[in-house]
Amino acid sequence: YYDAGGISLQDILHAKLTKQQMIGFLLGNCIKYACRINHKGCAASDARKLAVYSAALADLFEGEK
Repeated sequence: YYDAGGISLQDILHAKLTKQQMIGFLLGNCIKYACRINHKGCAASDARKLAVYSAALADLFEGEK
């Protein structure tokens, strides 16, 4: 979602965090958006963000095969 100086936040996080830390970050965001989906008045937006973080989490786990 964020791009500063031509580098995405996701790229920075992948470069600076361990795999376990990245899993924790993504899982935390999944939980956050799932919990607030009916409470912040922007359910569609929260559902899209949940899908993005969930897909990124699934991609990390796919690499463990």
